[in-house]
Amino acid sequence: MADKPLRVPITNVHGGGDYTAEIRIGSGGTKANVILDTGSSTLAVIPKVYDVKGDSAATPTPLAQDVIYGTGGWAGPVVTTKIALGSVSLDAYIAVTADDEPGGFGAADGIMGLAYNVLNNAYNLSSYLEEQGHEAVTYPWPFPTKNTSAAVQQVQSFLQRMPEEDLPPYFTALKDAGIEKDIFAFYTQRSVPSLRSANPEDDSLNQGFFVMGGGPEQEDLYTGSFETVDVVNDAWYNTDLLSVQVGDAEPVKAKKLGAKYAKTMISNSIVDSGTNSLALANDVFQAIASSLQTLNPKFIQAIEAASRGTVKTSSLGLENWPDITFTLRGEQNEPVALKCSPTTYWQADCPQAGQASFMIGTSGMPQSILGLPLMNNYYCVFDRTQNPYGVIRFAPIKPSV
Repeated sequence: MADKPLRVPITNVHGGGDYTAEIRIGSGGTKANVILDTGSSTLAVIPKVYDVKGDSAATPTPLAQDVIYGTGGWAGPVVTTKIALGSVSLDAYIAVTADDEPGGFGAADGIMGLAYNVLNNAYNLSSYLEEQGHEAVTYPWPFPTKNTSAAVQQVQSFLQRMPEEDLPPYFTALKDAGIEKDIFAFYTQRSVPSLRSANPEDDSLNQGFFVMGGGPEQEDLYTGSFETVDVVNDAWYNTDLLSVQVGDAEPVKAKKLGAKYAKTMISNSIVDSGTNSLALANDVFQAIASSLQTLNPKFIQAIEAASRGTVKTSSLGLENWPDITFTLRGEQNEPVALKCSPTTYWQADCPQAGQASFMIGTSGMPQSILGLPLMNNYYCVFDRTQNPYGVIRFAPIKPSV
């Protein structure tokens, strides 16, 4: 087991808000900036960055993967090769997005999913490829590539008829190999890049840390003590959202999932580092909107103006806006109140310096996705050592470390 945690610098500039870390791939140590995503489990990179043919450490497999996110999707072969993150490395599975929708990862080179095995399914094409007279490996990719949404969905429909197996995600593989403990943490301050300067890459607000194999011992990244939220299932980092409260208004209970959705979504909320907004269930969003309207009708006018275009940050008077409190079920079934501040649910200096973007919307589902605007307020430790599914610990961040 690693003697001490590994702190890795991350930035939101390449991922357009989602935080990326640099990994090194294969015999040549090819560098790729991958999104760190607690809402998925697959490690994948674009072929423009990583050339399997030039990697003497790569071993093709009969496996293929196809993943569709909210921002796009891809399909491609799975190979094994050496993957390094910071000072740790091991041989692991990685997919190459042979057929993908352009821009699915923004300006990033790929994605590293940090969720559980159940989200890292692959399809074994051995029998199919042998029947077609091909070698039983998926690299080179044996299908035509069209790089469209329709093509990716068509490949997905085909693959779902093949035998399926779960692959260990990269972080899980590190834990299983005894290289890292089953715990990681995020320190972030923004959910979209701040464009207040000519060089966003150098802006401290756009930088953060990903801590592998630890969390609470990084005392320079947070203040006070941790509040602990229970993870109720490993479909994602599933949580139970109990209520939402705007300022000092009365809390409003969050609806439980109906029977129609409970089997697949499991719970009414998830915590997702790969979502740069608060994408809320309709009842939760409406509760917030109604409370803001009651407090000050100008709040809703500003939100509507932002939905039509841009608003000046100076016109908002963010010091007058209330905190929004999300109360989740704690480790001992106690209520845990997490505050989202106006300066994180409004993001200043985006899409341009002096302008602001409103980062709360609806998910279109009965499940709330608690993304970066909530995480930005806290140093967030995903502790998977606690049975059965782990916990998430939240402590107030120290700004601009």
